[in-house]
Amino acid sequence: MKIATKAAVSFATAALLALPLTVAHAQLSSDPLPTRGPDAALAVDNQLVGKVQGKSATNVLTTIYDNINATALFTVSSTDLLSTWGDQLLTTGVGLLSTHIFTLYNSSTSAGPLLTATISINFFDGVTSAPLGGYSGSVNFGAGLPVNNYSVITASGLDPALINLTTTNIIVTQKVTAKTGTASRLGIVTFGPVLTGSSPGTMYISSATIGGGVPGFYNLGQPADPGYLVAVNPPPVGTLSKSWGALKKLYH
Repeated sequence: MKIATKAAVSFATAALLALPLTVAHAQLSSDPLPTRGPDAALAVDNQLVGKVQGKSATNVLTTIYDNINATALFTVSSTDLLSTWGDQLLTTGVGLLSTHIFTLYNSSTSAGPLLTATISINFFDGVTSAPLGGYSGSVNFGAGLPVNNYSVITASGLDPALINLTTTNIIVTQKVTAKTGTASRLGIVTFGPVLTGSSPGTMYISSATIGGGVPGFYNLGQPADPGYLVAVNPPPVGTLSKSWGALKKLYH
């Protein structure tokens, strides 16, 4: 996991804290319903994660939020390639983030395919906006993610990043920080209905081309839930309010 600087985290937190629930209405993109292109696995920027992916994959995970397995509804995209997209997720439980799935869309008006992308993901407490942790990594689409195609991207084995989702009200954001290929307009795909958990009808957007560049939770005229799946393991004993040793003493 690439850890953001303290200043960057503080800035992101302050920005989230300053936002009202809905800043404005935003116009939907005119893109046709996209085609699901090649699915991809994110190569997470943490050597420890790579070493334990196999072990984590054998665990029985608990899915606490899922709309990625619902129906693709519409897209949101921008020529601002540094746009941040996100959503407020009301999950069915808490735990240590192990698997996270999200989408990346190459618009129908993009100049060409997306070959590779580096993506940063961050989680916040939905009430206080306190940072809960984050990770980043890269994805290689091989021959490329074609125009008007989206990819369902899976980041697994995230347990060593110690992203402890301690609340059932979280905000997740995603941002492409670097890319290769001639793609010139990127975004996300929304899905519905939410199958596990729930979400308000607004989504988080911070983009120079939307809402005058003002970051916030936008009403797009219909429920807008970017595609996400969040699956967790129980947190390490040391992160619980009482250690296992302390709990055993209660029974003596």
